[in-house]
Amino acid sequence: MDDKSDDSCISMTVSVEEQESIQPTTSIRSTTISNSKKREKKGVFKKDWTLHKEFSSWLQAVKNDCKQARCKACLRTFSIREGKSALRKHINSEIHKTHMKTFGNNILITHTSFGEVQKVSAMEGTFVYHGVKHGHSYISQQCTTNLIKDLFASCSNTAKNLACARTKSRAVVCNVLAPYFTSKLIDEIIQSRFYSISFDASNKGNIKTYPFAVQYFTDIGVKRGKEIFHNSKLIFFHIGILQFVDDPHESANDIYNNIIKVMENYQLNIRNLTSIGADNANVNFGEHHSVFKLFKDLCPCLVKGNCFAHVLHNGVKHAHDDLLIDIESIL
Repeated sequence: MDDKSDDSCISMTVSVEEQESIQPTTSIRSTTISNSKKREKKGVFKKDWTLHKEFSSWLQAVKNDCKQARCKACLRTFSIREGKSALRKHINSEIHKTHMKTFGNNILITHTSFGEVQKVSAMEGTFVYHGVKHGHSYISQQCTTNLIKDLFASCSNTAKNLACARTKSRAVVCNVLAPYFTSKLIDEIIQSRFYSISFDASNKGNIKTYPFAVQYFTDIGVKRGKEIFHNSKLIFFHIGILQFVDDPHESANDIYNNIIKVMENYQLNIRNLTSIGADNANVNFGEHHSVFKLFKDLCPCLVKGNCFAHVLHNGVKHAHDDLLIDIESIL
């Protein structure tokens, strides 16, 4: 009995010792968690800092990033991982001291509001669209932008912030205007259902491009185009550019594959294709192997859209042979 009681006493003392050893470890863990939370909070921007006399004149919070701060004098952001010490470190930097000399002389350095940014963006988009509509070059866009800034800088803050030179104008055209108007064009084609495609090779320097233009009838209020009355209903004939394809090859199979690729990219149903328009070259409208023949196998009701300008040119060319004078000698 004594041996059993001794064993029980030993087990009790061991359990007590284990509990005592567990308690400090849990307390250590809790303290480390609380310390980590404090460390995390230390590197977060606090609104109270903007009320502090030392920081209020130049400090600004960064939207959607609480671990960064912005200096209105230097116009740059910096990390606040170290808390207030990061702010004081920025104050003691030579760059900040240099910018504060001009910032302190009542020179207004204000952050542009979101509404004003929208105004400038709308003005730049309208200006670039106007240049594209009238065929202005990007170089003339840059010259006109500088002229507008000089004329209206004193009376318009929006005009003063206008920046639309060659690089930005091209970026607005390719990345903003072109995708928007192409999507509108595709929506109208899908609603109109039937359409035709015209194409022609064009050389630009050492690059051969194929512009693919789509033509369709619609009654949904297209502002530009040729108006046609059909069954007492106003219908618009509209033309739009779908895509430019760079391809040095001019075989019938290559042109056919490019057209199919364009139609698949914009999810146009090939069964709704009514006609193909191109010049009268054999590669386009040859009897045995041509672009038209390849499409005709898929769409038996496809209509051939010859170029009437080429037809007229060839007619006048052959009519010159019957004239009594030599036209080339006159020219």
